[in-house]
Amino acid sequence: MSKLTKQDMEELRECCSYDCEYSGTEDIAQEITAETLEELGSDTRCPDEVGLEDDKYEFATLDDFLRIFWDKAVERILNVVESQ
Repeated sequence: MSKLTKQDMEELRECCSYDCEYSGTEDIAQEITAETLEELGSDTRCPDEVGLEDDKYEFATLDDFLRIFWDKAVERILNVVESQ
């Protein structure tokens, strides 16, 4: 397997970013989250209807978490790919 170029990596980063409309990444992430919620027995498939709480109050929704988590996970995965 040949090493990916810097341009290849930039294109992958863009394509995998949560907000990339071209690749539909947000829709894919939402679909995965909905399937996961269903597997966990949730009454909802909508991540913006699921609140994240600490011991005092709700601080975000699952959708908020998903947006941040997705981009961080993609960045770390692509860093590993880039280092190969």
